[in-house]
Amino acid sequence: MYQYAFKIKYKKSKEDKDYLSQIIYARSLVEAKRLAHERYWKEKWYEFNVDFLKFNAFARYLRTSYKKLMPILDLLRNKNLDDAINTVAFIPRKAARMVEKLLLSVKANIEYLSDRYKDLNINNFFIYELFVTKGPFIKRWDTKYRGSATRILKPTSHLTVRVAYREPVKKVKKETVRK
Repeated sequence: MYQYAFKIKYKKSKEDKDYLSQIIYARSLVEAKRLAHERYWKEKWYEFNVDFLKFNAFARYLRTSYKKLMPILDLLRNKNLDDAINTVAFIPRKAARMVEKLLLSVKANIEYLSDRYKDLNINNFFIYELFVTKGPFIKRWDTKYRGSATRILKPTSHLTVRVAYREPVKKVKKETVRK
């Protein structure tokens, strides 16, 4: 069982331009919204929004096909960030180097922003969302016989990683009363 970190963004009044934020811990998004709603009524907020505490990293126009990236991404989903970096380091493919570079980038982002969130342990981040989409094709021409040419399409792809925070919940043993 895990406990996740959620970020509440709220305004105290309608005139406020910027959102204030707090971090709460809950076992699910529904529970986090319930806790935020209690604070909404207690502290008289104007509006609020609840979402996972996430860090994002993007790699655009990677010179590989999305089909070559998909098997690597399937290995890494919902893994701890450090475990994912170690796993992808031992995959002997060019696409794995691209994924590894992006995972190291998101870890660096977390370490850079760790002064804002002092109570978060860097080792408890996991890969919340990881996907690849098609990018534009790079178009080239290849010469052929008798002065003709054929088009060569070189695929590109866009890679997105979202990392969220979760920590294991320690189970409390219930005392049983024997008669």
